[in-house]
This record gives sequence, structure tokens and C-alpha cells, in this order.
Amino acid sequence: MRCNACWRELEGRAVSTTCGHLLCTEDASKILGNDGACPICDQVLSKSLMKPVDINPNDEWVNMAMAGVSPQILMKSAHRSIMFYIGQKELEMQFKMNRIVAQFRQKCEAMQEKFTEKLEQVHTAYQKMAKRCQMMEQEIESLSKDKQELQEKFAEKSRQKRKLDEMYDQLRSEYESVKRSALQPATNFYSRNEPDLFSNQANILDNREAVRKVDLFLADWPVLTPETPGPKEDIWPARQNSSNSGGPFDISVGSPAKQAAIPVDAVNRRAGAHPMFGTGASNPSMTLRNLILSPIKRPQLSRNRPQMFTF
Repeated sequence: MRCNACWRELEGRAVSTTCGHLLCTEDASKILGNDGACPICDQVLSKSLMKPVDINPNDEWVNMAMAGVSPQILMKSAHRSIMFYIGQKELEMQFKMNRIVAQFRQKCEAMQEKFTEKLEQVHTAYQKMAKRCQMMEQEIESLSKDKQELQEKFAEKSRQKRKLDEMYDQLRSEYESVKRSALQPATNFYSRNEPDLFSNQANILDNREAVRKVDLFLADWPVLTPETPGPKEDIWPARQNSSNSGGPFDISVGSPAKQAAIPVDAVNRRAGAHPMFGTGASNPSMTLRNLILSPIKRPQLSRNRPQMFTF
């Protein structure tokens, strides 16, 4: 059995009330001294409503208390005693349940406080992240504008670069054309391939048909000789046919320019004349001689011709 006020286990004597509750002697003295009420049902208690009882009576008291009592009264007293005991156990169980509920309530309140604090932290972090997301959106918007501006500038620069490339290509083509036109006269001057005079003689003889065509073309080309102003007199004295004249240094034979000019004048006077050295398929030695003299001797003769009028 336990005290219904302090819930301590009772030993020895206790105090029972008419309201069906059991108190220890200390709590009963406090209630009687303060004119208090029952801690369970709040009924005002007095000394007449309280009766001391023995929790653990001895056998002598049991024999004396139950002696001469009828079984009906004993059964009624036993029923009340059992009901009192059941009431005490229910109160004890309720007390334990209330204590457990209070403990769990305290734990729940502590957990609620922790969860509330955590929720506040999460809410604060959420607000910070929302602000950060807003700032990031603004930054993304500004970066998008910068990107668009840079793309427009890049497109403009690309267009200018393409235009400059076109201008550069045009100027380069003009420069190349001017360069080719500047080099064109020299190219025309050296356009004709001159035969190699020092090549193998066998190759020259093999190509004599081509050389013959060149000689025929040169023979058909008219050679113009300017007329000498003034009286036409012989610059060189007439050749004297003397038997004793001779030798490699005999000047009576006349000027070599005059000797070279006579066949040229004869060629100019005769229409359809052939070169001074005949060319034919039956005379290969003359063809080779004409080939050797055609690029070398004839320019020399044309250059030496004006010297006739300088002596």
C-alpha cells in the first residue's frame, strides 16, 4: 500500500479517510493542521473523518476483531476491503501513468523545442538561399545581356574582318595583275626560245627540219637598209687586181662591213630573195652554218652597218 499524497510505501500505521483514500501519518498531520482537503478528491477533511489503521495487524488482533461477527457482515466487510484495495491500485496505476505521461510530455516539449529551433534554422537558411537565388538570377540576367552585346560586337567584328579580307584579296589580285603587267614586256622580249648553239651536233642535225623553217621565216623577213645621204661615192677604194697583193693584212680588198653589206643590199633589191647561205635538204653543212650565223652574225652586221658612215 502507498500514501495517496506522497506515494511512499506505507509501513506500520496509516490514516484512512471516509472518501476512501489512505494517507501516511505525516501527510495526515499536515492536512489536519492546515484544515486542508484530500489531495485526491479535494474533500475537506477533519479529525472525525479520519481514522488510524494498522497496515500489518497481528494474529491476536485479527482473532479479536473478527470474533462474534456474522458471516454476512464479514463478507460485506471483506467486499469493502477488496474494493478499497482495488481503488488504491487504480490510484497507484493512474499516478504511474500520469508520471509517465508527464515524463513523455517533457521529452516531447524538449523535442518540440529542438525541432522548432531546427525549423527556424532551416527557414533562415531557406531565406538566405532564396536571396542568393534571386541575386544569381539577377547576375545571370546581366551576364545574358553582356553575352548578347558581345555576340553583337563579335558579329560586327566578323563582318568587318570579312570585308577587310575581301579588300585584301582584291588589293592582292590587283597587285599581282600590276606585277604581271610590269613583267610582261620583259617576258615578251625573252619569249622566243633561242636554240642552244653549243648543244650536241647530232641533236642539231636531227632538228634541221625545224631549223629550216626558222631560216625560211628569217629569209622572208625584209631587211631595211637606210640610204646614205649625199653623193654616193665609194667609201673604200676600188679593189686592185694585182698579182702581188695578198696576205692576211691586205687592206686593198675593202672593208669587211662593205663586203657584208653587199649581199644584204642585193637581198633588198631582189624580191623574194633567199638568205645569203642557201638552205636545202641536200646541203646540211650550209644549214648548220646559217644556224650558227643567224643569231650572232646578223645582229653584228646590223650593228656594224652604221659604222660605214663614221669613217
